[in-house]
This record gives sequence, C-alpha cells and structure tokens, in this order.
Amino acid sequence: MAEALEQVVELFRAKDWKFEVDEENDLVRTGIQGENGDWQVMAAASEDDPAFLMLSFFPQKCPAQRRVSCAELLTRINFGMMVGCFEMDYDSGRIHLKTALPFAQGALDPELLNNVVMFNLACMDRFLPAIMSVIYAGIPPAQALAAARRQAKFKLRSRRMPSTETQDILRRRFMNN
Repeated sequence: MAEALEQVVELFRAKDWKFEVDEENDLVRTGIQGENGDWQVMAAASEDDPAFLMLSFFPQKCPAQRRVSCAELLTRINFGMMVGCFEMDYDSGRIHLKTALPFAQGALDPELLNNVVMFNLACMDRFLPAIMSVIYAGIPPAQALAAARRQAKFKLRSRRMPSTETQDILRRRFMNN
C-alpha cells in the first residue's frame, strides 16, 4: 500500500470509522451518516499523483428535468467556496463534492489531511438539504441556498465551542457509518 494511502487509512482508523481499502486502485471507501442524510465517500492517495482526493457522493442522481436548477444551485454554492467544489455529471445526474490536497511525495501532513476530510464531510452535510429541496421539492436554487446559509448561521450562534470540541462532535457523529 502506498505511504500516502496508509496515512489515510490511519486517519480513518483513528476516527473508528468502518471502511474498505482497494489497494489496487489506491482507494478507501466508506459510508457516512450525517445529520442531514447518508452518503458514500471515496478517498484516494497515490504516489503516482501526489494529491489526496476525497469525493462525497450525493445519495441520488439528479433527474434530467431538475439538472438545470441543480446546476444553478451548485454554481451558487461553489461561488466563494475556498476549498473544494460540487460537481454534477450533466449526462448521468451524478453529484459529488470534491476536495483535494496536494502533497510532497510520500508526505501527507496529518493535520491538513484531517482538516480536508472533515471539511468535505461537514460541507456535504450542510448543503445536502439544499440539493434535496431543489431536486425533489422544486425549491428555487437561490431560496434553497439562503435556507442552508441561515441554518448554518443558526447552528454557529447556538453552539459556540472550541474547535477541538467541534471536531470531537463531528467525529462521534460520523463514526457510526
């Protein structure tokens, strides 16, 4: 197993997550139970391409008739996002959140790796209801995004806590995947 992939495996083990390793393709797969839904995750780290890649897959495909609205929502979400982006395959309707972390050969920084993983999971969980509301309830994209942002601000105000406590809560929430 590549050293970088081993670091990903170590991180997932440290979080007590259940996962499977595909050594042939340098991948780790797991399922996540978030506050707002469940989804699948794929993480890749290879010495051939010195970057860690994490994809959180939206649990359903976007129906063809909702793809224009969904593409608008994903563009609105992505605008101003500093790390990662949502993508949709316009032909199949498959949606995922992609985050990446370049690294020097064989040396993934453990703290940065953890931050990218936790950001990916928190971001998918945050925007999952907005995507669902556009696809299945026909809510306009701007309205769905505004609701997601209001909810996020409410959660931040209602529980001001140190970042280590926040990470512990996220770890406990996602460890039962």
